[in-house]
Formats: sequence, C-alpha cells, structure tokens
Amino acid sequence: MSHAFVINASKINIDFGRAQSLMNETLAELSAHWVDQNGAILKRSGITDQHQALCDNYCRRHLEYYGEHFAPDLMAEPF
Repeated sequence: MSHAFVINASKINIDFGRAQSLMNETLAELSAHWVDQNGAILKRSGITDQHQALCDNYCRRHLEYYGEHFAPDLMAEPF
C-alpha cells in the first residue's frame, strides 16, 4: 500500500490518507470537486499534485467553516 504525503502549513510531511480520514465529508467533497473543476488553472500555476491541491483547498474551507485550523495542517511532527 502506497501512501501519499502532503506538506502542511508547518512545512511537515503528513500522510494524506490519515488526514483525509479526519476531514468533514461535505467539505472534502467540495474541495475534491473544486480541484477537479480547476485542474487546468492548477496546472498553469505549477500545481500538479492533486492530493496537495485538495488538502490545501480543504484547509481553507475548514478554517472558513469552523473558524479554526484543521488540526493536521498545524502539526509540528510528521503524521
């Protein structure tokens, strides 16, 4: 089983699957849809890692919705 890793706001590699298991399902679906719909824009911006794009978008949505950061985005140790 391979793991996808993303870089959080603290510049730490975290396991995307583990972080995804903690995500609000609706916000995660909205983020996945946004990434799918904006693939060309992401590619032109140099963003090619879909997991990273989804995680970044989710973290923004989480902050807007809950008024606090998504916990894995602030972790100081690898996850």
